[in-house]
Amino acid sequence: MTMQDRRRARMQSGLGLIGTMLMTAGIAAILFAWWGVAHTGYVFEQIPYVVSGGMLGVGLIGVGGFLYFGSWLVKLLEEQRQTTYALLQLLEERDVERVDQL
Repeated sequence: MTMQDRRRARMQSGLGLIGTMLMTAGIAAILFAWWGVAHTGYVFEQIPYVVSGGMLGVGLIGVGGFLYFGSWLVKLLEEQRQTTYALLQLLEERDVERVDQL
């Protein structure tokens, strides 16, 4: 395994882990906002919970989702590179066999 392969593997796992943590924090922020709104009877007291907890939670879920999607794209890219490398090796072997036959 080369240094670039290790770096890509760390990037993929890091993006996935950070994305998962941010989405979990977003869900927790939304639940906190819901709890605050549910236990407050006045609208003027509910608005700060909705703004701070709800909007922050949606933002964290969005950013976490993009990071998780990025980790998935890194995985697809690595699989594509491996497939391309294997195909290139097969084509080179075929060319060597053709040269040997001539």
